[in-house]
Amino acid sequence: MSGVALPATLSWGETWPSASEFRHLAATHRVVPVVRQLLADGLTPVGVYRSLAQARPGTFILESAAADGTWDRYSFIGVSSRATLTSRDGRAVWTGDVPAGLRTDGDPLEVLADALDQLATDPVAGLPPLTSGFVGAIGWDAIRYWEPTLVAHAAVEVDVPDVALCLVEDLVVVDHHGGVVWLIANAINGDGSDERVDEAHAAAVARLDAMERGLATPAATGAAGLARDAVVPQVRPRTTQEEYERVVDVAKERIRDGEAFQIVLSQRFDVDCPAPAIDVYRALRSLNPSPYMYCVHLSDADGGEFAVVGSSPETLAQVHGDTVMTYPIAGSRPRGKDAEQDAELQAELLADPKERAEHLMLVDLGRNDLSKISDPATVRVSEFMDVRRFSHIMHICSTVTATLAPGSTALDALTATFPAGTLSGAPKPRAVAIIDELEPARRGVYGGTVGYLDLAGNLDMAIAIRTAVIKNGTAHVQAGAGIVADSRPSAEHAECVNKAAAVVRAVQLAARLTPGGAR
Repeated sequence: MSGVALPATLSWGETWPSASEFRHLAATHRVVPVVRQLLADGLTPVGVYRSLAQARPGTFILESAAADGTWDRYSFIGVSSRATLTSRDGRAVWTGDVPAGLRTDGDPLEVLADALDQLATDPVAGLPPLTSGFVGAIGWDAIRYWEPTLVAHAAVEVDVPDVALCLVEDLVVVDHHGGVVWLIANAINGDGSDERVDEAHAAAVARLDAMERGLATPAATGAAGLARDAVVPQVRPRTTQEEYERVVDVAKERIRDGEAFQIVLSQRFDVDCPAPAIDVYRALRSLNPSPYMYCVHLSDADGGEFAVVGSSPETLAQVHGDTVMTYPIAGSRPRGKDAEQDAELQAELLADPKERAEHLMLVDLGRNDLSKISDPATVRVSEFMDVRRFSHIMHICSTVTATLAPGSTALDALTATFPAGTLSGAPKPRAVAIIDELEPARRGVYGGTVGYLDLAGNLDMAIAIRTAVIKNGTAHVQAGAGIVADSRPSAEHAECVNKAAAVVRAVQLAARLTPGGAR
């Protein structure tokens, strides 16, 4: 669909493309978005999700808040997925209605690369940035798919797959600036043939009609209060403070022995979670608005359901066209009570030699990562050591950009930057191996990535931090701290507790949510 654009005269309620236009597009593309725009300035993303998605596997909300807490332009609500690519014992497993001809066995990332190649679709000018593609999570332990020398020592305690990515079929995009919603029904040519084209268009239009009807009778979300007599779920740390501090001391010995410069050690906190994942998300988006907000309902190869809910401040990688970007973040201070204290804390942060050294190390890691899949001459640091202020915290941030080398893809950019240096330490391979020796259980989703790879070759993936994995009535929240030679074990433990606090608090608040007025 190169060069295809929405008609400038497209009216609210009008469907594009028409049946004849669809036949033309379908002749050269296996995936064609059929769209309709509605005036809907009274709808909320959570309300749309409740009306149309209803927590089914393969549904999601993706949102973003700017550093000042204001919401970005688009909210993406996944209504249904055609199929899910997941994994079992290191092998790819598809579930659902898999388009014919896609590779179905082997390394999950190689299977994903094949699907992205076969379903590749040029973007339509005038549509929101995400219309279809794969949405979901790739867990920390997927590193072993492209680093086979890394041997897994730790036990699996939170049993979720390394890869869980939904092939999006239908979604709603809320345009907060325009006061409209886009209904998008993707017609995916299952067998790659040109037969039943009119039938595929009619089916997509019927799904648009169903979404429009669903929005006309929105689910009752409304205002919510907190039940005073509700039981507040208690936190169950996976390790004691003494156990964590003991492995910090071991990590410091490894660093002094020259095995690594930094090792990021994490710990897990489990919380009973009687509330639906969407209520945890509602609480979290209020408590801790962040650049990456997500609530993704997924399933494993055997149909076991789980949800990933998070508010991550950090990007793993972005790819737009042939430009790849990563944003190292290291060094933080809490927000001040006023502008004057903010300025004082910012000056203190930028003057801290330990924070500056850690940040510089991560910038160098980012440059090295991008040089693997780009022309090294194009790698540059476009922003260096800027302080960005978020709702509750400020960070030192830099931006590293590059131009993808011929033949390199968005998926190559993901694997080149995975896992993030802020979650491993440096050098990455040795730090990852030490983490696996010292942490008592595999990390699962934590430290991996959540987001999307679209069918136009773009990617936007967050680092999976400030995140809960919710399964079988328990929310698993993990947080880590970067250990260096002079780390104080008690301070590193406190950092983990502080980083987990917002997500734990969201789980606890969700358990107490009740319709407005009810107490």
